[in-house]
Amino acid sequence: MIRITRQKGFTIIELTLSMAFVSVLLLAIVMTSIQAGRIYNKGVVLESVNQASRDIGDSIRRDFMQSDAAHVSQADGSESVIILSEGGEPKSGRFCLGEYSYLWNYPSVLEAALAGESVSGPVVKRGDKIINFVRVVDDGGSFCVSSDGNYETNIGADRQLMSMLDEKGDQGVVLAIHELGIEPVLANNNSSEALFRVNYTIGTSAKAEINGQQCRPPADSSANDQFCAINQFEMIVRTNG
Repeated sequence: MIRITRQKGFTIIELTLSMAFVSVLLLAIVMTSIQAGRIYNKGVVLESVNQASRDIGDSIRRDFMQSDAAHVSQADGSESVIILSEGGEPKSGRFCLGEYSYLWNYPSVLEAALAGESVSGPVVKRGDKIINFVRVVDDGGSFCVSSDGNYETNIGADRQLMSMLDEKGDQGVVLAIHELGIEPVLANNNSSEALFRVNYTIGTSAKAEINGQQCRPPADSSANDQFCAINQFEMIVRTNG
């Protein structure tokens, strides 16, 4: 008598279904990992902007406290913040507090420099190096004094300065000052004490990725949701003479 032994195994359909399930599972894991990476990158850039804001705010607040109200505005009583432009486009800005001055270049300048393009106009440099936002020891506020309508744009090597924004931040993102304004809230012409409102907007330097005060939505072809961030900050500061 011949005994036939039947061996059991998976059918082609069962194997196909199993492979399809594993493929879907692996695809879901990969997509989740990619999304988690995007969220992480976005969080890092946002944290960079917020941390920079806190550091800048603390520095400006301390320097205002040591300043006289008369030093905040220019000698002719015009705006506290000086913006230097070329062809109607802002290139750099500055304001002086008597002992310290703050100088910066606007995003279009930083973006062009990062791309290796030539930059013209009233751009703030230290030697051949274009700065983003710095605090300079400037007794007397010489950077806010013009000569025939021209302001000093080169920070000499003898000047002590501190970078307020990293030139190359997290994930290789460069942060920049998009707007900065100072306006009096409460002032007395006969007193060194006064209150001022300081508004400043910090964001990534790629202007094409930003529309107004917000990053372009992901559906926009110019968007870069992972590495774009911008935020506006406001504070009240006091001069104490």
